[in-house]
Amino acid sequence: MSVNSLLDLSLTCLAKYADNYFNDIKVLPLGIKDKLVRIMTSHGTVTDFNISQVLTDLRSDRHREEKHKLLHAGIHTLDLQNCVVSDSTLRQVHCPHVRTILLKGCRAVTSQGVVALAGACPSLAVVDLGGCVEVTDDGVVALAHSCRQLEVISLRGCSGLTDAALLALAHNCSLLHSVYFSETCVTDEGVVGLATGVCSNNLKELQMARCQFLTDEAVTAVLTHCPNIRIFNFHGCPLITDQSRGALQNLIGPNRIHQVSWTVY
Repeated sequence: MSVNSLLDLSLTCLAKYADNYFNDIKVLPLGIKDKLVRIMTSHGTVTDFNISQVLTDLRSDRHREEKHKLLHAGIHTLDLQNCVVSDSTLRQVHCPHVRTILLKGCRAVTSQGVVALAGACPSLAVVDLGGCVEVTDDGVVALAHSCRQLEVISLRGCSGLTDAALLALAHNCSLLHSVYFSETCVTDEGVVGLATGVCSNNLKELQMARCQFLTDEAVTAVLTHCPNIRIFNFHGCPLITDQSRGALQNLIGPNRIHQVSWTVY
């Protein structure tokens, strides 16, 4: 049976009552702050108010170029999906080493915050914006241009998204292998662009359920140009017909599509 260290116990207590120790958090060493961030995100206690104390910003420091290389080097994941945060938090995230950020259900986050995040975190590989209904094309375009190492992006339920978002990813993010854009306003143009873009050979999973403007053309493009697609979900798309089901018949089996879900109306 392991026994938690005094440091772990102290940081857990600090994380639970972070706003009561606002000034104390500010002066903690960076390594301790990195550990505190992970605990605070797990407890959902990161807020717009305390984020500035937890994530040190060295923009005004005269030695910032040297220090920036080491800034929050221990933070590779920011899971903020259980935290009450908005664009204000994203503007204060200056973590050049972070690879994953989870913002699922953060309804106060808008494209303005995502634009700021993209500029400050160029190494992002996994981004979850599911349910961020205020995020539009501008935010995704910024990610596509600034974060060329993107591998997974979830845009589920971002109802204002259009083809511009997918086309930006298609032109800039060659490492993308999983894209989720169910319940958005994309059309065949966006999906065809993604399927024929720089990531076409890497794409393994596409989730585009309940997209009311997609037709068989989108399905055909994916099946034709994405040889490594393994999971393909387009159920609940009312304009997709039985033609797409027929096209799938020859692609289901070993070393081909492993999971597919569709609805024929």
